[in-house]
Amino acid sequence: MGLALPPESCKIYTPAPLARAMVAALGDKPHFQWLEPSHGRGAFVEAMADNKIGRARITAIDLDPTPAAADRLANSFRGVDFLRWASTTACRFDRIVGNPPYVAISQLPTSLRRCASLVRDPTGRPIGLGANVWYAFVLTSIRLLRPGGSLAFVLPSAAEFADYAAAVRHTVQAQFGRLELYRCRRPLFALVQEGNLVVVAKEFQAGPFRIVRRRFATPGKLVSALSASGEGNGRPCQPETGSRDAGMVEFRDIATVRLGGVTGDARYFLMDEQRRRDLGIPTTAVVPVVSRARHLRSGSIDQAEWKKLRAEGERVWLFSPSQAACVHPEVKKYLRRRVGGCNRAAFKVSNRRPWYRTPLPSHPHAFLSGMARFGPWLCINEKPKLNATNTLYVVTFRNCSGDDRFRYALSFLTSSVREQLRRTGRRYADGLVKHEPSALAGLRLPQMRDGMDFRNTYSKALDALLQGNHREAMKIADSATAPKVVECSLKGTDEAPPTGVLSSAA
Repeated sequence: MGLALPPESCKIYTPAPLARAMVAALGDKPHFQWLEPSHGRGAFVEAMADNKIGRARITAIDLDPTPAAADRLANSFRGVDFLRWASTTACRFDRIVGNPPYVAISQLPTSLRRCASLVRDPTGRPIGLGANVWYAFVLTSIRLLRPGGSLAFVLPSAAEFADYAAAVRHTVQAQFGRLELYRCRRPLFALVQEGNLVVVAKEFQAGPFRIVRRRFATPGKLVSALSASGEGNGRPCQPETGSRDAGMVEFRDIATVRLGGVTGDARYFLMDEQRRRDLGIPTTAVVPVVSRARHLRSGSIDQAEWKKLRAEGERVWLFSPSQAACVHPEVKKYLRRRVGGCNRAAFKVSNRRPWYRTPLPSHPHAFLSGMARFGPWLCINEKPKLNATNTLYVVTFRNCSGDDRFRYALSFLTSSVREQLRRTGRRYADGLVKHEPSALAGLRLPQMRDGMDFRNTYSKALDALLQGNHREAMKIADSATAPKVVECSLKGTDEAPPTGVLSSAA
């Protein structure tokens, strides 16, 4: 039987200039032992050889048994599962560098899946099938480091926000003396659209912890900066303490955040007013919705604002007829339509009964976009029966009505919450930032002062935000908070504004 290998899609080979810069960033001494845990075609080993690191000091591991020219430059082990090898080896290393595979553990062949899922996080618990292989590689590599050692990895953006990776973010802050994060606005790899993060962690089991973050317009500039790794003192950050949450509440404790309704075929189900009229579809067969981030224009949306969207030709109707509406002749005709009809084979359509009725959240109290230009903010729903489709998130508050909803909306614009959002956003290579519902639910909101006109204050703060004046928006929101609770900021020192950090953010 042939050796079971992971999917080809997880093999993304590192450009030689980037590999050379990462090796240079770690530095070398004559006695240092080096490890490359995902050898591939040998870009990192070749970079080590260029830096006069001899074959005897380099260990290179790869699951793929296919030989590569660079194998001769290291003690190369082909056809070997790094995670299994690491669980039994007594070797320890001063420098570890690589580009680990990006693939969900659940998608691995059976022979590899068990070993990867049993890798333990810093709390001693197996990471399970819900994690990614890159996460298992990082955890395992940290355990193979000697005191004072350093590592450098190319990681996906998920390293900054994924729930399953929270433990390693705590570990980096607790066990390393210096962390350098390098991000590029353009893709580092030609065939990968999602953004990547180059992580350089130094001074294992030393401290105090300091962090440097840098962003660059092009991969070339990032590579140049990596070669000068170590410049800049970084920003100190003390370990987390329980006091940082004093007086704060997690958003999930007061509200739920979820996707709007998933149509499965937006072309068929979403309509503007003209199309609804042309088809003769009665209003009893459609539901008023907001379906785009641009539909959220202010701190609230009511009947008048929704009518403006309708008059502007926006798709604000969702075809979702009740059983009674299905007897209408034009509705029956639309349901039976062949040319231009619904894609009944679409996964979300084929798996619901009846196929033509999109499940919608109950009683949304607010809407928000996970990919808004100025970051997430709440648009309070003041139109009865208004809902949203899955390009937006819907928020449902618990035991909270009227002015209190604007209270929490205002807290979203405070400096403490915007800092959390910068750490948890998933950044793509083109600069687009996405915030997942789970990350939004975990935001810690500060207490706001009682007796304020939160609706009016929120309107002023949001106007400033939408005009691009972030500082003024935060200033207005912060003025409405109760006495401040000091938090540890992981803002970078080299470029501003930072938009995320491999930190202890859960």
